[in-house]
Amino acid sequence: MDVEIVKKYYFEDKLKIVEIAKILGVNKSTVSRVLKQFPEFEKEKERRKKENEKRAKEWRNEYRKQKRQQDEEEYELLQKDHRDAVRSLSRKGKLSDDVLIKLCILHYDYNKEKERLVFNESAGKRPVDLPRSVYVHKNVLKQFR
Repeated sequence: MDVEIVKKYYFEDKLKIVEIAKILGVNKSTVSRVLKQFPEFEKEKERRKKENEKRAKEWRNEYRKQKRQQDEEEYELLQKDHRDAVRSLSRKGKLSDDVLIKLCILHYDYNKEKERLVFNESAGKRPVDLPRSVYVHKNVLKQFR
């Protein structure tokens, strides 16, 4: 094995030991043994280690920043939903049909012919305050089509 080629690949081309071993078709321990002959090897190894630690720290910081931003967005959505619920409940203590249906949407099925949400009796007995069916405008609930 040519020692100068290994030196060039590692110090000038900045290839990893595994990459050099793959190119030369030898074991990585062989490449490592050759590199240990050079006095600058330990210094370069430490430099690469610090560079990798720095890159990993930057990645972790960016990940935390994105996670924090995502959590804040989810919290804002929850607060908005809460404000909407409070607003709808505070009106004379009675919920509108639209709000009731939003809260119980899983108990309704969409009837395409009549373009209505119809209460599904298999979900249980329908409470008196829930309407049997509600007209749905074509643009409102596209997910039921």
